Amino acid sequence: MNMHTPSENVKTVHAFSVAITAAAANGAGTDCLGFENAKAVFYAAPSGVGTTSNCKLQESDDNAAFADVEGAAFTEVTTAGGAKVYVMDIKLEKRLRYLRLVHTGAGGAAAGQAYGLIELYNARYNPVSQANTAKSV
Repeated sequence: MNMHTPSENVKTVHAFSVAITAAAANGAGTDCLGFENAKAVFYAAPSGVGTTSNCKLQESDDNAAFADVEGAAFTEVTTAGGAKVYVMDIKLEKRLRYLRLVHTGAGGAAAGQAYGLIELYNARYNPVSQANTAKSV
């Protein structure tokens, strides 16, 4: 893999971007066909009193009916703990075709921001295509 131009080798997919509220938000399904590995990234910055932010990985074979991946929940982020970034490595040979991240916020005055993304690695066919044009500097 030639990493001189990473955007030709790693596909980055936006999963979710939410204001933390006392509700769940399903991220977009990511088609992993043609890739061997993935990385999920979860960032949360809860700011309300007693706010918590949770994120987990789900999978599906049809991009419609999703189920939790056992053991694939990120560490809970709290207002007291401050903003955090967590990363999860995923072996796609063990997963169904589609992945998504699900965020759930809670707390008496839930507030703040949370973001998730999935990066796909080891494409069987290069270069990969991005949702938006990659910029080289």
